[in-house]
Order: sequence, then C-alpha cells, then structure tokens
Amino acid sequence: MRLFSVRAVLTSSLLLAGVALAGWTKTGDGVASFKGVGPAGFKIEGKTRSVDVKDDGKTLTVVVGLKDLETGIDLRDKHMRDKYLEVEKFPEATLAIPHDEIKWPDEGKSGEGSGKGTFSVHGKSKEISFKYKITNSGGTFAIEGEAPVNFKEHDVNVPSYMGITVKPDITVFAKFNAKKG
Repeated sequence: MRLFSVRAVLTSSLLLAGVALAGWTKTGDGVASFKGVGPAGFKIEGKTRSVDVKDDGKTLTVVVGLKDLETGIDLRDKHMRDKYLEVEKFPEATLAIPHDEIKWPDEGKSGEGSGKGTFSVHGKSKEISFKYKITNSGGTFAIEGEAPVNFKEHDVNVPSYMGITVKPDITVFAKFNAKKG
C-alpha cells in the first residue's frame, strides 16, 4: 500500500506540473505593425507576420520578429531593418505582460482594457501602457493590441531619408489568436 501511495503522489504531482506549465500559445497567423508620421502629412507603416507568444506562467510575452519587417519600399525596408533597428543584433521586439494586467472574457464574450507591460526593442526595455481588445470564441482568444512607443527611448535612431524625418513617437500594433493549454 505504501508503494501505491508514493506512485499516486508522484503521478498526481507530474500531472499537476504539466497543467501548470501548459500556458498560452499562438494559433493561426498573426500580424504586427507600426505607424509613424513625419512632416507635411508624411506617413510610414511597417508590417511583419512574424508574431509568437510565450508564457512562463506569470508573464505572457508577445514576440515580434523584425527580420521580415516590410514598409512597402525595398530600400526603406533595408534601411529600417539594417540601419535603424539593426535586426542582425536585435532580431525581435517583445512586450512582456504580467497575467494580472489582462482580463480574459468568458466564452462568447468580448472585452477591452488597458494595462502596463515591458516593451523591449533594440536592446532596451521600458515599461509602457497598452490597450487591448479580446474576443473569446470557443476557447480561442482573438487579441488586438496597440501601444505608443518612442524610438529614442530605445536608442533607435529616428528614421530620416532625403530630409524627411519620422517623428520619434510611433504606435505599434499586434493582432493574433491564442489558446490556453
């Protein structure tokens, strides 16, 4: 009987540990983008489909790969990736969000909110505020979020080409689906 009890405790512990480690994962495609403005109505937008989600049990981290970032103009893409973001040294941007900063809606419901997380890009991290909208459909959560970011606070040189300089304040966006477990 004692052997059975030890086995039961070990089995239960392993099962509970597996459940505890079963965090959030991204499902399907995602997209991340940024929008910036410059003088005389100049606008720049960049986009990548390289979006992933990591979960350590306490923090949900949205990971955006920057190597495939596109702005719609090949030369500008190259400058953005190589000269400003330096993607060979800093290949991704992340937003780490403590679990308690997000209110997850019940099945068939949507919710909106705001919170704080740590945004990291170009080797620099800073706490930022963000807004989000989440819709729960069958346990799959459609998530959309946005946050203001300042290039200078992350030691990213402000993009400038032929006398046109983007303002350092941009807005970053992410849209993806995630599932728990």
